[in-house]
Amino acid sequence: MAYDKEYREIIVQSFDAIKVGDEAQFEHVLTQEDVQAFASLTGDFNPLHLDAKFAKKTLFQKPVVHGMLSASFISTMIGMLLPGRGALWMGQTLDFLRPAYVGDTIKLAAKVKQKSPATRIVVMKIVITNQHGDELIVGESTVKMPILKDEEKTMDENAKKTVLITGGSRGIGLATAKKLASEGHAVVINYLRSDREAERLVESITKAGGRAVAIKADVSDPDGVKKLFSLAERSFGPINAIVHCAAPANVPQPFDKLDWNAFQEQIDVHLKGAFNCVKLGLPNMTGSKSGDIVFIGTIYTDGLPPSQQARYVVAKSALTSLGRCLAAEYGPAGIRVNIVAPGMTETDMIASLPDKTKMLARMQTPLRRLAEPSDIANAVSFLLSPAARHITGETIRVCGGMVMA
Repeated sequence: MAYDKEYREIIVQSFDAIKVGDEAQFEHVLTQEDVQAFASLTGDFNPLHLDAKFAKKTLFQKPVVHGMLSASFISTMIGMLLPGRGALWMGQTLDFLRPAYVGDTIKLAAKVKQKSPATRIVVMKIVITNQHGDELIVGESTVKMPILKDEEKTMDENAKKTVLITGGSRGIGLATAKKLASEGHAVVINYLRSDREAERLVESITKAGGRAVAIKADVSDPDGVKKLFSLAERSFGPINAIVHCAAPANVPQPFDKLDWNAFQEQIDVHLKGAFNCVKLGLPNMTGSKSGDIVFIGTIYTDGLPPSQQARYVVAKSALTSLGRCLAAEYGPAGIRVNIVAPGMTETDMIASLPDKTKMLARMQTPLRRLAEPSDIANAVSFLLSPAARHITGETIRVCGGMVMA
């Protein structure tokens, strides 16, 4: 597994998800700033590392990066990738084979050699190489995975799910992630741009005793979704529920001002994104004869659609149709597929709408208010619960009575 900013991950690892043979790797370019910071932190101002004139007199001919500076990135591996956040570094053996220099790109690779369920100890082989493939440092790391409070929850094991929530860092997705995590589900928060929001959400959930991982990926990209599923399964095991909330920005525009690309953008995220995620999730669901899928639709696929929203309504209509088709096809395999259709909801998506438009929507709603993201999250929670075990192919409208069918 590569560690890069494009697919940033924030992991609280599940001990059960770790397997012998699991691998991870990432790269780092060593800089002079790294060397100076390490020297200042440790007090190791050895001229071999900091004085070019002194180093010139040695066999190395130029300053050598502290060996322990290169080795310190093992901590990054253990804490962020493999085994992941929550891991405690217990022991280490190291052999320093070659020096590293400022400007070198080091690659740190780890592979699980042993795993002890009794002690929750993981032993990993560590290899650090440079850009030429030369081995600089080799060794073994011993890591302990503590028992987390969320592993002791009393929730019925059969009701716990690993839930992928696309578009999960903001709005309806965020509210859904919080709601499901509070109920004991492990939530995989997919996002595309909101790095800080995703970090804060994971921190909030884990501080409250929940289980969460945030993974950056474009759901319209099949390769991105493959990596998303791989990272998610490393954290919590196979995904057995999908909530598709991802949605691109949508500013009302007259049809005659739109080109096909404007339609394609909506279709790629709403429909293709659902297609990609379901394709990856189905093998496990069909194998276990159990699974739940919820698509976030809209009430505007019923009745009179709003003006200047053709691309949005068309994409959501296609998504709703896909949900019904999947429900009919995979119901015999124990997989339930439903749609939650919100009315106008207090999220960033309507922030640009005139206040008059929002006020009119409130007045046309029997309950005289717009939905909150938590209202939608509550409906999703119900559909994923055992209480909804005989509901599939349905559209649950959460709109305060604006549409009654």
